[in-house]
Amino acid sequence: MWFADGVRFELLPVTTYTYRQRGQPMRIPTPGKNARVAVCGAYRWPDGPFVFTHGPKCVNSGLFIGMLQMLEARASRTGRRIVLVLDNGSAHKSKRSVAEIHRVKDCIRVRWLPTYTSEQLNDIEGVWKHLKEDYFSRMLVEDREKFPGAVVALLLRMRRGHMLRTMLKPRHRLSNSNKFALPA
Repeated sequence: MWFADGVRFELLPVTTYTYRQRGQPMRIPTPGKNARVAVCGAYRWPDGPFVFTHGPKCVNSGLFIGMLQMLEARASRTGRRIVLVLDNGSAHKSKRSVAEIHRVKDCIRVRWLPTYTSEQLNDIEGVWKHLKEDYFSRMLVEDREKFPGAVVALLLRMRRGHMLRTMLKPRHRLSNSNKFALPA
């Protein structure tokens, strides 16, 4: 069973303090404006491959249709039907998306989640939350233009099942003194 959804990652304009010598504040310059990357992705539960499409600004029907085409190619390559779980996002319910879902119904069977239950029933929501909190909130880039490339590079590492499982493995709780320390 494949779970799919879209998310937008943002690089926020802040100046961050890091470890420094006593009395010497060290500033790391960050971009002055938000940079956004829209991602529409799906992964095979529980640890299977991860496929995604990306674009600028917001998740739309074009990104979702691109991901459906990738899943269609996988289904024809493996000879197995894909069951795709979708929430009621606007990119999934548009006329273009519904027409594409109807076109690929022989190799992709879609199961719709009830309205307003995405966070509880769609497992990919946990993946997006984990990526936002543990990876993208700590990502520092020198130039605003490098942020989309860094996001795509991280998502490409997740394509294999073992990397997805490694990234989503629960981490040990940090002590209070090292609450904001980066994992080793």
